[in-house]
Amino acid sequence: MIRTTDELINSVGLELIWRRKELSELKGLVQETQGQIRSRVIIRSAVAILYAHWEGFVKKSSSYYLEFVSSHRLPYGRLSPNFVALTLKAKFNELAASEKISGANILADFFCTCLKKQSNIPHKGVFDTKSNLSSKLLKDILTALGISHDNFSTRMNYIDSNLVNPRNHIAHGEEFSLNLADYFALHEAVMGLLETYKNEIENAAVMKTFERVVVSFNSSVTEAAT
Repeated sequence: MIRTTDELINSVGLELIWRRKELSELKGLVQETQGQIRSRVIIRSAVAILYAHWEGFVKKSSSYYLEFVSSHRLPYGRLSPNFVALTLKAKFNELAASEKISGANILADFFCTCLKKQSNIPHKGVFDTKSNLSSKLLKDILTALGISHDNFSTRMNYIDSNLVNPRNHIAHGEEFSLNLADYFALHEAVMGLLETYKNEIENAAVMKTFERVVVSFNSSVTEAAT
């Protein structure tokens, strides 16, 4: 279980390091490849691997962050609403899978008594990207984590048109190819996306954005009186 900010930063950092090394080796392989057909095959494969590392890193680092937040076991009333929502979603899924009429009692009890209870946030298998991490799904994941997508806003269309869609064409056996310059540009863009996502996860942990800002009634009254 990831319990401290340092442990989270280390886990996310190591996750990115091995991916960065592999992608660097892949870039070198593309550079060394000669011959029109061979180069085309290698670049097509490289595009698919670039996408795989992008999707894999988002899922893995997001899971690490959920594990980190879950380890704090804060009362639900002290968590930002998005984490309460993740717990509710898990309970709805359990209810939908249950054939017991009394199954809804668990959900009702959660609504009635949850705020002061220690939280139990799910962190395994939460995000199912269905091998299609589009900009729409990326926004959804970031929102579920309580992370702003502002730093990705100018790159959302690029993610769809230059990474996800080409990868899908290749994965479905369709004809698609990039020239060397376009592949290198895509490589650098993906490396930037990975680094940005890493920073967003780390900043959320350091800034403790998972905690709800609670203003006590007494302090509000005092401020109003002055």
